[in-house]
Amino acid sequence: MTEKEKLIIKEGISELKTIMDVSARQRAKDIVKSALGRSVRTKDPMFWPAGMLMLGLAEARKCAVRDGEDVIVSEIDDAVLGHIRLWKEKYNKNISYIDDALAGVACIRLYEQTEDEKFRSKMRGAADRIYQYLLGAARDPEETIVYNADRSTCNVFADGIGQTSMFLAAYAKAFGDADARKLAKSQLKNFLKHGTDERSGLIYHGYALIDDGAVCEKRGVLSWGRAAGWLVMGLSEYVKHSDSRFEDNASTLVRWYRELSKALLTYQKPEGGYAWQVQAIDGHLDTSATGMIVYGLLNGGGAGAGEVEASLKALLNSADGGRVMSALSSCDDFGVHYQTYGNYPWGQGAAMAALALAGKEE
Repeated sequence: MTEKEKLIIKEGISELKTIMDVSARQRAKDIVKSALGRSVRTKDPMFWPAGMLMLGLAEARKCAVRDGEDVIVSEIDDAVLGHIRLWKEKYNKNISYIDDALAGVACIRLYEQTEDEKFRSKMRGAADRIYQYLLGAARDPEETIVYNADRSTCNVFADGIGQTSMFLAAYAKAFGDADARKLAKSQLKNFLKHGTDERSGLIYHGYALIDDGAVCEKRGVLSWGRAAGWLVMGLSEYVKHSDSRFEDNASTLVRWYRELSKALLTYQKPEGGYAWQVQAIDGHLDTSATGMIVYGLLNGGGAGAGEVEASLKALLNSADGGRVMSALSSCDDFGVHYQTYGNYPWGQGAAMAALALAGKEE
């Protein structure tokens, strides 16, 4: 673990500790953005920006343990436990969105890393609560979990499929729940069926089954960077746990993961990293998409660290005093991607996660 990587981790710890702190100025900005119909920060402490930080810290913790960085391990544990305590004491352990599934993945990772029963109990409790929420989440005619069900009853986003399938596959492996595995499989297979581009092999941001499922409309930008990241992250987790217990070693999803990984590797920018839209290799670097895609490639064995070395360097070179810059701002809807770049928790967390997995291969 390099000094630069340590600074990135320490910044991630600081960002998780303060992610629910909102200044009066930011609240005023949120009021204006909401009036314009743009997305604003949620009051849900388990929402995906926090989840991405938690995932990055959970993966970084493994490297810190390996390298004997006991102080960093302790600081990560304190930050995550503090966030879980905040969720319990101030928010009554509410799960409000399917996006909370990413925080659940982080909790499962941490559950598997420690033998401290009190710590494990907290992580398992959070994971169980998220699992129960997903079981009751709204679905489309093919039983695919829909995204933002309060706004649409048919929109399926790569964001939601990636997060929920990643969580469900991790939950199935950690706790031996075959039903969770089956649900992950159906989510991914449905997206393969409806959300992919036959010519390129890349994915759309999402799709919708309309007229009671009689018609499918592909929606959003083809292979928006973070959409590709979400999908390959979820798919990688499913593939990683494919073994004889689940009888799908050579499944359609394993083949899809390998093919998608090969395709994504060809779209790395010449100087490393991924653009905000994967095919736009001359477009602006997006460190959030880069970290997510690289993580997904490494997590399931779709690529080795050497194949994404330039992208890993791009992440490191984007860090300024530990703050990972050049992350694309939030997306409001299909095709709504403001070209604003900076330091965001989803870029910080994704970079930590990717760098940590690359470090484990050393």
